[in-house]
Amino acid sequence: MKRHSLRFLSLLALLPPGGCADTVQPYLGGLKVGVTGGSYQMPMLLNETLPFEYPPDAWRSRVGGETLLYIHITTEGAVDSVMVLKTSGHPSLDSAALNGARELRFRPAHLGTEPVDTWGKLPIRFPMPEEVTEY
Repeated sequence: MKRHSLRFLSLLALLPPGGCADTVQPYLGGLKVGVTGGSYQMPMLLNETLPFEYPPDAWRSRVGGETLLYIHITTEGAVDSVMVLKTSGHPSLDSAALNGARELRFRPAHLGTEPVDTWGKLPIRFPMPEEVTEY
């Protein structure tokens, strides 16, 4: 095999199976809040694209998992506090979940016609690279 062919194959070995790391996106589970019913309206996600990035070190190591976050959504719909309730077991995935959650924007929760701040549990899933089948 020629030298340049070996270099190309070496680069291919660094790519995740089924696509590039930047084509695989972590995704959100459903937001769960402690208040329901009556005139309470849940917050609604406004982001058209999700601000989560799969950490390159986690991709290269072929790790995935789910981080469960506890987020505070203000009356303006911003996320101003975030904490990890349950770790994915991988610090880089937890960090990416925390950083992305701070960029989320919501239509705030409402009690009747008044916006109210709320806390909620939000799972962020980072699919294992082996689970990815897109090309």
